[in-house]
Amino acid sequence: MPDSIVGLVIAIALVLPGFVIVELSVVGRAQGPRSELELVLRALFYALLLHLAAAYWTADLAGRIGSVDEWGDHLCALIPYVLVVLIAAPIALGSLLGWYLRRAERCEDQPPWLYFALGARDAGSAWDNIFQRLSSSGAWIVVELKDRALIGGMIAEASAIGQTPTPHDLYIQEIWTAKVDAEGVVNLRQRIEPIQGIWISESEIRSMRVIDPPYAK
Repeated sequence: MPDSIVGLVIAIALVLPGFVIVELSVVGRAQGPRSELELVLRALFYALLLHLAAAYWTADLAGRIGSVDEWGDHLCALIPYVLVVLIAAPIALGSLLGWYLRRAERCEDQPPWLYFALGARDAGSAWDNIFQRLSSSGAWIVVELKDRALIGGMIAEASAIGQTPTPHDLYIQEIWTAKVDAEGVVNLRQRIEPIQGIWISESEIRSMRVIDPPYAK
């Protein structure tokens, strides 16, 4: 096998797990703007940690294989290494890291130092913080449009919320009528039947309120 091809394969094997971890860690999370250099360095950092953890296995495998020309005779040893270190471990670590970062972002308190040490940082948007900390069972909101019209509804699993860096638009899965009382408090009145959802563009939103469920009173 030509040395150039061997070098390319080794380089990909060294860095690719880090990029897999980075990509999986941001799934379902708001993301602040980052440079390509920062993303590359973060991926290399994760890849380094992974390869340090697997260093004994890597050294043992290299010692048994010996010359590059003999790789074909050691497929039974290479395949488990590739499946575990280069595929399964990055997927598992990226998913676990993403779960931890999402959990930290939903806490009321300031995220712990480990949150920032692992490469996360605040997206810098109050909108993101609001929806990251809502209960997983959903919430009741009232959206005031720029024409002063009010749209109430329920945000839950069937809804969609744009988070940084995407536009901050909304899909509300249930529409309710909303009304302001004499004291200026906004309440939901009744659900629109048949049940309807509505998409609201970011450019149409003037303000939004998170309120108590309509049956809580």
